[in-house]
Amino acid sequence: MIPRNRHALDWVPAERSDVAPVLDRIPTGSFILTSGHADVRAGVSVQWVQQCSSSPPMVLVAVTKGHVLSPLIRDSRAFAVCQLDPADRTTARAFDLQTPGIDPFIGAPIDRTASGCPVPARAIGYIDCELARHVDIDGDCEVYVGIVHHASNLLDPRDVASCLCERGEPARKPAAPAVPARRPPAIAKKPVAAMRPPTRDAAKSRGRAR
Repeated sequence: MIPRNRHALDWVPAERSDVAPVLDRIPTGSFILTSGHADVRAGVSVQWVQQCSSSPPMVLVAVTKGHVLSPLIRDSRAFAVCQLDPADRTTARAFDLQTPGIDPFIGAPIDRTASGCPVPARAIGYIDCELARHVDIDGDCEVYVGIVHHASNLLDPRDVASCLCERGEPARKPAAPAVPARRPPAIAKKPVAAMRPPTRDAAKSRGRAR
């Protein structure tokens, strides 16, 4: 049987730099993949999250190999995808530059999903998933597929004050536009009559009055 593409077996992967202009059009985001089991919790930054089924709702996540979540997801059979505000680089950096043995959640308030996965308080939303598949692909990432059981929008991305993660301060209301001061209506001035030289009769009457 002749394959549809005779050169299919001779394909070699493209260089990332050669196809970057096309691949970079695929939407990415700022997410944290978290999980927990017993008293252990962890989270790592991820960029590639996508829906892969609508009934039941399912998502897939690609995460760099060698992360600390692998045993936690395997034992708990659950994980959470937490979405961050793209402007919140402080939280993202805490999970980007992890030090082995240090809990990145220490010192920051967290919430818990129904499955027990930690959610940073600065997240604008989360998706709580049951592990459905774990695929170890021939690349630098591995893929987790999860069935969505719970999801919540914690903050409205359109709320600029909330998206900057200033949860301790109330959202500032926009200042009211300045109203120009009203000027009093202009009073029309009566025209002044031109002075006329006195007539002879008026001059005589003035002399008599003196």
